[in-house]
Amino acid sequence: MSSQVSTGGCQATSGTTRRSLLTNLAAELRKLGVPALIALSGSDHPVLYALRTSGGHRVAVLAVEHGGEWWFMWGKNDQVAADRPDLAARFLSGADAQVLDLMARRPQPREAGARLSAVA
Repeated sequence: MSSQVSTGGCQATSGTTRRSLLTNLAAELRKLGVPALIALSGSDHPVLYALRTSGGHRVAVLAVEHGGEWWFMWGKNDQVAADRPDLAARFLSGADAQVLDLMARRPQPREAGARLSAVA
């Protein structure tokens, strides 16, 4: 027996919601060139399998509802809100995040004894 989830005024089973979320994630993964397939798609507990491009490890992803919110979960501690399949796909693909080094943008200290030229 499946639980019911309200989606915009109509009732959908949690299995339908899981399939929809995992299908969206699979599409985002394929955009990044990551092979992905959904197993047990006809059940209320589908599982997405993806192949990480960095290291070639297989990853199983679940769509889980907790506290009224849906999450993608994989591994021991990894999760991303299910409303961001693009972000989850980046994490799963092993894509390097572009982190801006704020310290590199700060002015560098002057060398000892350096003087500013006079401005007229």
